[in-house]
Amino acid sequence: MAASGTLPRTATQYVLAEPVVGPLRTEHFRREVVPLPAPEPGQVLVGNHFVAVDPVIRSRMDHSAAPGWAYRPGDTIGAVAVGVVLASSAPDVPVGARVLGFLGFRDYATVAAAEVEVIDPLLGDWPIEYGLTALGNPGLTAWVGVSTIGQVAEGETVFVSGAAGGIGSLAGQIARLRGARVIGSAGTDAKVRWLTEEVGFDAAFNYREGSPDTALSRLAPDGIDVYFDNTGGPQLEAALRHLRRLGRAVLCGAVSGYDNGGSPLHIANVSDLVRGGLTIRGYVGTDHRDTWPSATAQLQDWLRRDLLRARYTVLDGLDRVPEALGQILRPGSSHTGKLLVDVRPSGADHES
Repeated sequence: MAASGTLPRTATQYVLAEPVVGPLRTEHFRREVVPLPAPEPGQVLVGNHFVAVDPVIRSRMDHSAAPGWAYRPGDTIGAVAVGVVLASSAPDVPVGARVLGFLGFRDYATVAAAEVEVIDPLLGDWPIEYGLTALGNPGLTAWVGVSTIGQVAEGETVFVSGAAGGIGSLAGQIARLRGARVIGSAGTDAKVRWLTEEVGFDAAFNYREGSPDTALSRLAPDGIDVYFDNTGGPQLEAALRHLRRLGRAVLCGAVSGYDNGGSPLHIANVSDLVRGGLTIRGYVGTDHRDTWPSATAQLQDWLRRDLLRARYTVLDGLDRVPEALGQILRPGSSHTGKLLVDVRPSGADHES
């Protein structure tokens, strides 16, 4: 076994204390310190650096989640993480390699080498956090939704909800790079300004200060061609009413319902969808792995040419995990871009 320095003997992790009924609370998390075994043949020991905070994690903690999807009490709460290999008994994953994997909310993990991906070739000189932002799941999911599912074309009008988040902010930028006019929604005035003044959205509105219907009538009086949905709920219903003929609704997430029992969709008249030739399609980025090489190459090119901004917000310390997951579910939260938790020794909260 190859190793780098003195290895940790314990790991700190968050597990599900009890299934969630109602809004998520800190009591649903339990912090544990567990033994950390040395890698056996075919395994690696990873020191996590950053973990991604994704709203969908909440759905797996719910008391009504389906077997096989649901976390059970005592299960480590899963999360995608990036880190560095500290010890290896796998020749293809050397000590010092930067890796990505579904390693959970913990500081260290001993796992099979097959469960991590070496991301040094992907990252090049970019920081390891990019494996969880523009060059990771958010970037790939946004690219697939805009390019493959939505098929956004030059001259079209695109509306993105949850536009100040990790996927939404990238989806809007990608749509603009494809020649579209882009409108975004966010939950604070500061985020609205960020979208239009820094990220490059053509227009944006605060969905908490008025109806999405009114905002879309004002900002897109002739309608929209594509709706990129991160929220579900009232914004999805409003967007469907504003889609032009042959419009497309791309369903990427439904954060408005993750913490309050779901996000129902009320369609007043299905005939309107038929006559309009509208398409409503949900998707998961991992179902489109065949597109990832071309998507990655384009994302890297845009980053090199400074055409894409990969904003993310970092909360420092593993103890911030319950706060972080609660924050991402809360309307009007303060973070912009992807929300990450730095699980290494102490630093300071920051945006990049």
